[in-house]
Amino acid sequence: MNAQLFTHYLLTLYRTLTRQRLYAALNVLGLAVGIAVFLVLWLDVGFETSFERWIPGASQISVIRSTWLGAGHSFNADNFTMGATLDELRADYPQLTGTRIWNQGATILRGGQPTGEDVDVVDPSFFKVFDLPLVKGDKTGILDTPDALILTQTKAKAYFGAADPMGRRLTMSLMGSPRNYRVVGVLKDTPRNTDQSFDFLVPLAQWMIANDGRPWAHWGSEQLSTYLRFDTPAQAAALDADLDHFVDRHAAHDLTPPAHEHLRLRTQPLVTLHLLQPKDAAVIAALGVVGLLTLILAGMNYVNLATARAGLRAREVALRKVMGATGGALVTQFMAEALATVVLAVLIGLALCELTLPLINAAGGLALKLDYFGPDGAVAPVLVALLLVGVGAGVYPALILSRFQPAAVLASARTPGGGRVGARVREALVVAQFAIAIAFTIGTGVIVSQTLYLRHADIGFQRDGLIVVNSFDDSDVTATQRTALLAAWRALPGVTHVTAADIAPGNQDSTSASNFKRPGTPGDGPSVNFVECRPEFFETYGARLIAGRFLDRNHGGDDAPPATPPGVQPPPVRPNRNIVVNEAALKTLGFKNAASAIGQTVLSGRDDNGFDPITVVGVIQNIRFRSPHAPVPQTIYFMRTHDLDNEIAGVRYTGADPRVVMDRMQAEWRRIVPASPFRAKTIEDNLGRYYKPDDQHGRLFTAGAILAVLIGCVGLYGLASFNTARRVREIGIRKTLGASTFEVLRLLVGQFLRPVLLANLIAWPLAWLAMRSWLGGFDQRITLSPLYFLAATALTLVIAVATVAGQAFAVARAEPAKALRHE
Repeated sequence: MNAQLFTHYLLTLYRTLTRQRLYAALNVLGLAVGIAVFLVLWLDVGFETSFERWIPGASQISVIRSTWLGAGHSFNADNFTMGATLDELRADYPQLTGTRIWNQGATILRGGQPTGEDVDVVDPSFFKVFDLPLVKGDKTGILDTPDALILTQTKAKAYFGAADPMGRRLTMSLMGSPRNYRVVGVLKDTPRNTDQSFDFLVPLAQWMIANDGRPWAHWGSEQLSTYLRFDTPAQAAALDADLDHFVDRHAAHDLTPPAHEHLRLRTQPLVTLHLLQPKDAAVIAALGVVGLLTLILAGMNYVNLATARAGLRAREVALRKVMGATGGALVTQFMAEALATVVLAVLIGLALCELTLPLINAAGGLALKLDYFGPDGAVAPVLVALLLVGVGAGVYPALILSRFQPAAVLASARTPGGGRVGARVREALVVAQFAIAIAFTIGTGVIVSQTLYLRHADIGFQRDGLIVVNSFDDSDVTATQRTALLAAWRALPGVTHVTAADIAPGNQDSTSASNFKRPGTPGDGPSVNFVECRPEFFETYGARLIAGRFLDRNHGGDDAPPATPPGVQPPPVRPNRNIVVNEAALKTLGFKNAASAIGQTVLSGRDDNGFDPITVVGVIQNIRFRSPHAPVPQTIYFMRTHDLDNEIAGVRYTGADPRVVMDRMQAEWRRIVPASPFRAKTIEDNLGRYYKPDDQHGRLFTAGAILAVLIGCVGLYGLASFNTARRVREIGIRKTLGASTFEVLRLLVGQFLRPVLLANLIAWPLAWLAMRSWLGGFDQRITLSPLYFLAATALTLVIAVATVAGQAFAVARAEPAKALRHE
């Protein structure tokens, strides 16, 4: 009996689908597209929220973050600490399990060809914190020998081919010192959902600290990241509660007491780092909301079309009840039909997802993959979607159909359609659909405009015709070679300016700050960033002068004096130096405007030796070398022609192909520095990492929003088709009584435009709040103009009219006699 009933249900569903092909196709297609969009965005959200969870015990690992405090300070919290932080923590908390990760650029010399690589210098306790899977080797004491080297499978294959890498050696120039390392382990390749590389691991050695040139145990410096492993979250919380006292105990000799008012240390779980910034978390949450709302739109389409079609099956329901069918049996049948329709849509949606993922990955620079089973498999969300959409979208139509009264239906010449309640439900769903569609349209317009604006926004310097040489600060490059490289590049055809500094667009690894104040100002003064640069820095980057002049070689006070030799007492007061400040620093230093700052003296804090006088000779427009999300820091620029470390070079050219210029620069590099690889990028490529995530997520949001609007149009088309078909006789009577085609067309189109206009009242405030919050994450941003809202409304109205006008016009032009003969 059950098998016969099941077969009967399937046969009924098949007849219903084939008899009403248009509505069935719209139902299935809308659901399939909605499910596909939901799956793609679910995959992206899952990818972004899974960073570092591949590491065994990742939830127990935390990094120590440093936040520098003080008046006017521009630093945000970062994941870096001074080198000796772990040593001093172990002295106070011997139970701690920790390791340091010190990322260094290195040159691997093999076969006469230098190759640049990123190497992580770690403590021997590394595997006690990061229990990474080894393909080869034994973790026990694996990093105890100073020449130990661990590398990933991919790097092992790159350097040793198919041969067994264990025990083989690589010559690596690290921190200016060529060393011979022996492979003692091979790591499994890291997945895409990580911000850690772990390509090469070598143990921390004393000679590295000596070669670094920066104070290892000075609380004003930061070199590396310190990671701790806790058994429970309570242990991390207990350490956090005492870290201020720890800083006060250990940093008093470097920072003015109480030290914790200048430096705050806190632990941060490793798995939260990828989306730690509120704007990043908000973007991912928005993508999840888009996917969920798209699925809801598809469900609304089903409800709209199913309730509208209910009247077409009224006589079928009446006859079934006359033959003895109960309301429960009818609800079961129609719910089963709804679930079967959703199953079909899910299968099509999965196929669409599989087909479009390669295109989405290519367009967004992603690596999304649809896995069906496992902890991140798609089976669970698909089943949830199936049940939610199938039950949620099928229960109301099932109840409507099962409540039809046989006598009333069979005695009526007109098939019911759910009555006023059904009509109001369908209108409410249309309002909800288009409220979501309008909000998505507004959001898409704002996101696209903001993305385009960032690509062409004024960032304070000239983007075109600029090449940044990131390898210029490699430890293998000597000061003499750097000077020779700048001279050689300056002589190349097309090159107009060459410089170097400890910062560059898209590369600002070296950041320094100190206290600066006006004479007569009490206290140490605010902390302000400062930059050391070579001559032609401002000309190379095309900085815009607001007042005064740039720093150059022709003014003796612009250059810094040579460093004091070791063992020689520095002078009590250094010679007066000239500086250039940016706009952001004016207010911090107490100047009313740029002109009033020229020629004024500022005092620069220098360790414990008091303040040195410096003179402002120029004010420039803010230069944005970092993310458009972060404000430009207040910055003071010094010039130095010698003793400059951590330099990144910049080359300005004109009237030449950038590839030709870069090839010529590389040729000079190989001539002067043959043992070190050349790494350079155009300015757009170097800045790209700051803009790429917004571009990727913007494209995903836009694609999801467009598909959501299309799903809404599909539902509106189906509903318009059904409603106009049900009003054929009414229209025939109206035309017989003298109504014109235009009047009938206005009546039919107006019926659908009213809920669309009402949807704007819901969509506008929601879109305004969401977009204002999103734009608030950018320091440079467009104005949230009313034009976005008006344009979205106009576009939605045009789409709605185009969707229903064709059918309405065909019915309005029909001959009254034909319409009155229609049953």
